[in-house]
Amino acid sequence: MKNLKDAEKLAEEALKSIDNIQAVEANDFIFTRIQSRMETKKQGSKNARVKLLYRLSAVLLLLVMLNATSYFVLKPVKSQTTNIKHQTTTGIAAFADDYQLEQGSYNY
Repeated sequence: MKNLKDAEKLAEEALKSIDNIQAVEANDFIFTRIQSRMETKKQGSKNARVKLLYRLSAVLLLLVMLNATSYFVLKPVKSQTTNIKHQTTTGIAAFADDYQLEQGSYNY
């Protein structure tokens, strides 16, 4: 019982000590400094986002230009393809033609 009463007294003393605490007022100068720092961080993050968007758009533009260039460079000319007769082979015959496999010849 004595321990319980001692604990209650200590708790009451702790709660009474909180009653004596006064609110602290911040300095106006510190408040304006904090606000200005927060504003500069906001502007910095916006600038970083804009820079990232510019970089991504530049990379996308380069990829499109590379694809367009490769399309025009590698596109076959129609005048050359009309003179060539196309033979289409399928299956095993096409595989043998691609790897130049002929019966009786072994290339090691």
